[in-house]
Amino acid sequence: MSDFFSSIGKASNMLSSIMGVLNSAENGCVFTLSGANGSVEFPVSPADFEVTNPYNNETVNIYSLGDINMMGRRGLATMEFSSFFPAQDYSFAQPAEAPYTYVNTIKKMAESRQPAKISISGTDISLPVTIENFAFKEQDSTGDVYFSLSLKEYRYITPTSEQTNQTTGMKGRTAETVKEKKTVWTKAMHALDKAQKAMQKTTSIVNQGKRALGFYRAIVKSGGIPLGTVLTTTAEAVKSGGKSLYRF
Repeated sequence: MSDFFSSIGKASNMLSSIMGVLNSAENGCVFTLSGANGSVEFPVSPADFEVTNPYNNETVNIYSLGDINMMGRRGLATMEFSSFFPAQDYSFAQPAEAPYTYVNTIKKMAESRQPAKISISGTDISLPVTIENFAFKEQDSTGDVYFSLSLKEYRYITPTSEQTNQTTGMKGRTAETVKEKKTVWTKAMHALDKAQKAMQKTTSIVNQGKRALGFYRAIVKSGGIPLGTVLTTTAEAVKSGGKSLYRF
């Protein structure tokens, strides 16, 4: 009896997937993932997908005020969807290659150490991404390969190089650095955010976070910086009025 209900459940899940696919096809919704090692136009559009956009707001407790909500900066969007690569001819599927041809193309994209791009027709989604997780399996003796895919937004740092990848249509990721940068210490942001702002463009991306945290700790230890202070950040230190506030 349990096997019977299990079979009914599988059939119901398959029917739901097929109906979702048919609805996607009627709406002209086509999923395409492209990268340095080729592209995949999914022959069976996922029945649904989910995009998550974090904004990194932070609750801070201020003496005499209590909790306040500090507005954060936008985080990296993530996206998840699942479907299958058909080994059989289905009326609802687009003409398809062998299932493991798709599997191998996605694996090569994930291992290329270059960003890919996800596009969904009929929506505003056209996003550079990294492939965070790719799981696949066979489950019903048809040869169809079921998969789930997790993607994360890849953010390019301006200015970009002028060289464009011919496959993805995206420019190279480079980091701009300057010899000297001036910022004004205001109360509009949290001290850690202001420390981060002072470090931007003065060193490599790898070192910016570390230096911002070190500068923030030095600020707290010294008792703070007066509002309106003009800071000068170089590759060696943060200064004010010729005096070094923090050295790297």
